Amino acid sequence: MEKMRSLISAFPEQLKQAWDIAQANPIDFSGWRPTNVLILGMGGSGISGSIASKMLGDASPVPIVANNDYTVPEWTGDSTLAVACSYSGNTEETLAALDAAVTAGARVVAITSGGQLGALCDEHGWPSVRIPGGEPPRSQFGFAFTSVMHVLHSVGLVPEAVYAAFGSAADHLEANQANCVERAEALADLVEGKQIVLYSDAAQEGLAVRWRQQLNENAKLLCSHHVFPEMNHNELVGWETGDEGHVVLMIRTPEDHKRTRIRMEVCMEIFQQQGADVIVVEGDGEDAVLRFFDLVHVGDWLSLLLAERAGVDPVDIKNIDHLKTALAQIP
Repeated sequence: MEKMRSLISAFPEQLKQAWDIAQANPIDFSGWRPTNVLILGMGGSGISGSIASKMLGDASPVPIVANNDYTVPEWTGDSTLAVACSYSGNTEETLAALDAAVTAGARVVAITSGGQLGALCDEHGWPSVRIPGGEPPRSQFGFAFTSVMHVLHSVGLVPEAVYAAFGSAADHLEANQANCVERAEALADLVEGKQIVLYSDAAQEGLAVRWRQQLNENAKLLCSHHVFPEMNHNELVGWETGDEGHVVLMIRTPEDHKRTRIRMEVCMEIFQQQGADVIVVEGDGEDAVLRFFDLVHVGDWLSLLLAERAGVDPVDIKNIDHLKTALAQIP
């Protein structure tokens, strides 16, 4: 219990270290610009790609695609930037996708603490951002996400204002941490013992996925997520069987599409009519990046508090360990 609590408490300091590492490791693309970007990664490492692709969707001049699989798209080629993210450096799917990307001619940058990926960087001379190792990957999100944005900024795909906000995120969270814990405790009181359903605008899906992953791994909870407006064309009908056993966490931001906000309001009434509790979750901060990190931190604390209340070890991942053991026995 105490290990994950200390790791989450240290998130603001982690962001400081991540920013310092990024600034100390400039990546020179010598004027080269990709026509597309693949961010290769799984789980706690891959979520950075999912969030970056959404966060930069309206700003990047080229497509940024999160690739969470063994394979890469057919369009991968010599104008593709492949950003390989594996905290351990040994993630099976990421290494396979990297091999496929290299075969297709992609240019590679890696983010890792070492392992096989680190060794490949040393062998081939690929630029990399090396981050401290030895902890659960999901607890090192600050290192991973800051590094991903550093790589994308280095190749000209992140607006200066967005990138600069990463430098002040640590101070914001440090000053606001007690408030984050207080809000997480209030949420824990409302969701404990219920089936959690997470919703957000499509542009914030990466954030909703992060909350789901933390609830899955730390609190050992099955929960679901979906996005507006897509859920209005399918999942909304499924709410005919929703009931008081469900609780909706509606993640909202000032950046949500104005029509989506209307959809959310109408749907919250439908959820409540079915007996479900509905809780609106909003971030605290002066800009989108600060609000984003605030919400990440609240979600992390919520997952920890629910784990502690249930008496489960938030670090333990025995089902994943069992799967890895089984896979290791098959060539």
